[in-house]
Amino acid sequence: MSVGCNGRTKIDGPTEETALVDTTSTQPDVQNGLAMLSIPQSAERYWTEGALADFLQTVQALGLDPAVRALILTGEPGQPFSHGLELTAVREGSKVASAGIGRQFAQAFAALRRFPGVSVAALTGNASDAGLECALCCDFRIAEPGSQFSMVPARYGLVPVAGGSQLLPRLVGEVWAKRLLLCGETVDAEQALAIGLVDAVSESGGAVELAADWARRSFAQGPTAIRATKQLIEHARMRPLETGFAAERDWLVELQGTAEQIEGVRAGVEGRQPHWQDDSGIQE
Repeated sequence: MSVGCNGRTKIDGPTEETALVDTTSTQPDVQNGLAMLSIPQSAERYWTEGALADFLQTVQALGLDPAVRALILTGEPGQPFSHGLELTAVREGSKVASAGIGRQFAQAFAALRRFPGVSVAALTGNASDAGLECALCCDFRIAEPGSQFSMVPARYGLVPVAGGSQLLPRLVGEVWAKRLLLCGETVDAEQALAIGLVDAVSESGGAVELAADWARRSFAQGPTAIRATKQLIEHARMRPLETGFAAERDWLVELQGTAEQIEGVRAGVEGRQPHWQDDSGIQE
């Protein structure tokens, strides 16, 4: 039994015995500093325990690779971007199993939020529940026209499993978060853009290309400075203003004297584009 973006329950999915291992594993395609990763999920685009473990390992490895400057998450062509948790994982109502699944989601999606470069979700199709939560953990979201988005785990007596109750209000405000989470509303790409759920709507079939274009814009900035700035923006959600100011000053001092900072300033003075140390594999 599973749920899609239209809210209809499916009975013809994987059996209880196979649901948690029926996972499609995909390897990232890394070219010129840009990693393309199709989310590893079950054949029907649901999150399983195996998919979460694969996703965590892959994203962590990409984050440690200095040749990877940005990450694009995609769905499979012609399929939904991602659905929610495969419901057989919580069918028995086990508190122990639920806690374990929660930890897996927390670890996997935290790795995505902490990815040191720019991350963009190319929403090539519908995204619901934990699938939409995954997209919320990226820096940007680019939607295909016609795609639809929802997050209604409460229809199963559940709450969001991967931070959606905290991330959604920060993006769209409390009212729209409640309309999605409590009233079960579904929004299309244009409405998602209007409320701030996505950052752009591409032309038909162009979400991946537009996401890559946005990601490559960050290559002009120093990679360590990008990582530091992402941390500061993340801290702005949680820390008092004065604490954030202090963290910003600390990073300013930390970056001084690094090869990156020296090259960046030198390039600015000389009126040229900087050549970052991690850009050796990036073709101009």
